[in-house]
Amino acid sequence: MTIEQENDIEEELGNEDVKSEIPFDPNDINITIIPRTIGQLVDMLEYDEILMPKFQRLPNLWTLKEKSRFIESLMLNLPIPLFYFAEAEDKKWHVIDGLQRISTLEHFILGDTKKENSISKNKTSFKLENLEFKTEFNGEKWDKLPRDIQRRINTNQVTINLIGKGTPDQVKYNIFSRINQGGVPLKPQEIRTALFQGYKVDFIESLVSEESHQGKAFIKATDGSIPKRRQEDLDFATRFIAFYILGYEKYEPDMDSFLTLGTKNIPANKKEQEKIINDFNSAMALAFEIFADNAFRKLPENGRRKPINKPLFEVISVHFSKLNTEHKNKLIKNKKVFLDEYESLQNIREFKNSISTGTANKDSVKERHEKLKTLLEKYIQ
Repeated sequence: MTIEQENDIEEELGNEDVKSEIPFDPNDINITIIPRTIGQLVDMLEYDEILMPKFQRLPNLWTLKEKSRFIESLMLNLPIPLFYFAEAEDKKWHVIDGLQRISTLEHFILGDTKKENSISKNKTSFKLENLEFKTEFNGEKWDKLPRDIQRRINTNQVTINLIGKGTPDQVKYNIFSRINQGGVPLKPQEIRTALFQGYKVDFIESLVSEESHQGKAFIKATDGSIPKRRQEDLDFATRFIAFYILGYEKYEPDMDSFLTLGTKNIPANKKEQEKIINDFNSAMALAFEIFADNAFRKLPENGRRKPINKPLFEVISVHFSKLNTEHKNKLIKNKKVFLDEYESLQNIREFKNSISTGTANKDSVKERHEKLKTLLEKYIQ
């Protein structure tokens, strides 16, 4: 089974009203409004001055009809929505909002010429289709459009909101989440990916990559139930990292803010990274050893297996990762009685609530971590 074949992740409920308790100074917001033309954006794309993080939300979610209608809007000089970019230390711009429009421009205008580091990864331009007003250009590629139409597209004015490189990460995250409310909005993990490109994102991806030992252990423990699409797998890995590095004792709502802080604290030191990798790999292997196909899931009902539960993944992965070899061997030896008591724990109202609703509340986080920690200590002494 591949990780794309099944997606049975339990939805976390009751977290809508869990507000961040980590304030930021509104004066830290640094956004500059910059006028540009479509032609200038295309020029920046061609020279890799506009980039999309390696693991960002998939471009080209639009159909060819949607892409064609966007190009037609430019032909008609119709106003288009704002673009949001974040300025990196190297002064390159990273797409925050407007990815589908940016990838459409690259696909249509640069598709036959731009090969390396392409956002859209397309080798050839697409042909316009289903145009509503400029129907005479149906079936045409960019290089077949009349020069006056190309000029009209290239000179179309756009407005860009550029988030300055000195803006604090939590402020950036808040901006990203607020502006991505319509269309195909970014998910929280996709926003974090945009914020922390580089070694931090590479490290997170290494935990779940099919090509790494720890990634294979992750896929085996989760039974291939967590998809890569929309970065669900990276979200699970980030949740482990945040609680592993920061500890549940330091958790402050909301969950997204905590995961952002955890990502920020991923060490650059290779030895420290290797320890996290080894502990994660060990936790995944132990979870499969103890729970088999029911790892990170609530108790089956009527013989039917429950979906993956993120709070259970969080507590099991983190506390299993902290066990030394002696403790792991003792747990395996006491597997049967441990599982019996683990099942009883899931039936205790307070613990059950902590993994079912309002899971991002501070009390819920503390409840599930301390209860599982206490249970483990009983069988590793």
